[in-house]
Amino acid sequence: MFLRFFFCLLLAGGLFACKTDSAPTATDNDSDSPVISFKNTDNTARIALRVEPPGLNPVLSTQAASRYVGEMIFQTLNSMDPDNFEQVPLLASLPDITKEPGGGVSYSYLIDERATWPNGLPVTAADVIFSLKLVLNPLVASGAYRPYYDMVSSVVTSPNNERRFKVMCKRPYLIAQESLGSLVIYPEYAYDPDRLLRKIRLGDLTTDAGAERLAKNSEELKTFSEAFSDPDLANNPERIVGSGPYQLVSWEPGQQLTLDRREKYWGSKSRDNWLKAKPESIIFQIISDNGTMANAIRDEAVDVVVDMSVDQFKELRDDDYLNARYEFGTIQSLKYFGLLFNQQHPLFKDASTRRALTHLVDVDAIIDQLFPNGLANRVTGPVLPGKSYYNGDLPEIPYSPEKASELLKSAGWEDTNGDGTLDKEIDGSRQEFSFQFLIFPSPTSDAVGALVSEWMGEAGIEVEVVRQDFRALYGELNKGNFALAIIGQGFTPNPDEFTQVWASTSVPPNGTNRGGFASAEADKLINQIKGTLKESDRDPLYRRFQEILYENQPMIFLFSPADRVVVSKRFDFEPSSISPNVDFNALEKKE
Repeated sequence: MFLRFFFCLLLAGGLFACKTDSAPTATDNDSDSPVISFKNTDNTARIALRVEPPGLNPVLSTQAASRYVGEMIFQTLNSMDPDNFEQVPLLASLPDITKEPGGGVSYSYLIDERATWPNGLPVTAADVIFSLKLVLNPLVASGAYRPYYDMVSSVVTSPNNERRFKVMCKRPYLIAQESLGSLVIYPEYAYDPDRLLRKIRLGDLTTDAGAERLAKNSEELKTFSEAFSDPDLANNPERIVGSGPYQLVSWEPGQQLTLDRREKYWGSKSRDNWLKAKPESIIFQIISDNGTMANAIRDEAVDVVVDMSVDQFKELRDDDYLNARYEFGTIQSLKYFGLLFNQQHPLFKDASTRRALTHLVDVDAIIDQLFPNGLANRVTGPVLPGKSYYNGDLPEIPYSPEKASELLKSAGWEDTNGDGTLDKEIDGSRQEFSFQFLIFPSPTSDAVGALVSEWMGEAGIEVEVVRQDFRALYGELNKGNFALAIIGQGFTPNPDEFTQVWASTSVPPNGTNRGGFASAEADKLINQIKGTLKESDRDPLYRRFQEILYENQPMIFLFSPADRVVVSKRFDFEPSSISPNVDFNALEKKE
């Protein structure tokens, strides 16, 4: 499942305009540029990741680091052209789409006749059916992806061609083609050698009642699910198998993952970036410390840096020595950040309290101090300006301690014991307005934490900033063990489909609604949006949905940052607005 959790941001003057001192392109060097002697001359691409992947089993992870590595190993039915965001063939052709009797829709595919697994077997429709069963399996932790496939009813295969199949859908779905196209295809022979899921009808997994019945009664489903959830399938190089251009050959925990180009890879001669296999090897190095990262860049120990911190990017891009060896550029990202309230926490069940705290965060000051010169743009919700359905009638919420004080008072907060901290009677007992604020381990996150703590402290709210690594932080979020946390969100550059993040049914493990946002009207709108294909009919639904979120204040929306692109000049590459902004498999060593 490589549904990319991003959104599309239209900028005045163009789509995803690059804003760089030297735009990150493959042709920046001209004939007058000095000849640089690079430390590494091999055809190995060394990629620096700030976070180690928790595992490489795509259905079981939503983390970006897992996707960055996983896309080199696993493939989807279709891919997305990074220039125009249209679907393009990958493992299979683009679908023929047909309206079916009774209101259904079918999507007919033909798998590329060249596509094979590492053992030489062809990729077939049986692998596709198996992969769909994985996503819909209620005993597998695939809840973040399941909503994107609940429209599937069955798959019809061809009796004469094992590569031809038709996905039958119960009803129209806004992003059905994109969802089906982004389905990661697993080899059945490697992940279900006993063919246990063949004993389970796909149709029985596509209804809540059928899935629940199987979860309780099917020994085959239970046995398979336990085996599939084994961490060894996500960490052992010998058990991670995909149709992609690379295979994992070693994993040194906390250090690096090494991938080698597959022998006889089926797409090796393709001219499309999403199918290429240019580097002989790709080494993903785990470097979370800024000092270590700076040393690795200066020593040319890495060729590409993913998600470089803003502070370090600003510092290193002005270094003449490094500028001669690396491209430093920015591209408007397809993600945003905010401070997420846990609406199940006693302190934050009241919308007035959440709105009050929003007035205590000076978003413009954060951007001016931490993201100067266009490194971030302010956001006010999950839909950004430029989209036809952006609700421009909802103004930015200003920094106003006075307004915050007024709202806090009306919500019952006051300092009754004179200790300098507000308090309130909640569930029969007097509680101090004191909580922990979870942040990422980075200088930028530290600065946000310090500012938020200071601003709220001045209003009589005690905030303890708690720094946690990415895995631990998201673990706490998924368990609901938090009050306030900094978090990133994003969507594909398709029409927004809000089920996964905002539906009341998508609280983990069934999705990524980690703050527990719940609104009957919002749920109804989400269902209407995903089934409404006509743009003009969807727009008012989108606008009302934004109003509900604005009134509810589930998070303090902050900014959409520019992605930082850092690539060694020893490689030709094409920058992409889709994170991680570089196709690692298409990095081509200059001669």
